[in-house]
Amino acid sequence: MKSRGILSLVSAAALLMPIMAVTSVALAQDQDRDRDQLKTQQQLQEKDKLQTKDQQKEKQQLKEQERTQERTREQTRTERPERPQHEKAERSERHGR
Repeated sequence: MKSRGILSLVSAAALLMPIMAVTSVALAQDQDRDRDQLKTQQQLQEKDKLQTKDQQKEKQQLKEQERTQERTREQTRTERPERPQHEKAERSERHGR
């Protein structure tokens, strides 16, 4: 009788083993999938951060270029001052005669 009980326990355990193995494999696959999704999400966030930094750098470079161009214009204006008003009037009178 004891051996019959042990045999039925062993049989039940043998029947449950594949179910437990499949469950643990499925659980491991779910964990792998979740880990991969998290990794992918983190990579995308890093990529977004880098793109944002690049965009900010480009904006700063454009602003600096505009400032440089404006400084160049200002220097050009100060290097070539306009003629005094009386010289302009004299030239227009000469052309009028």
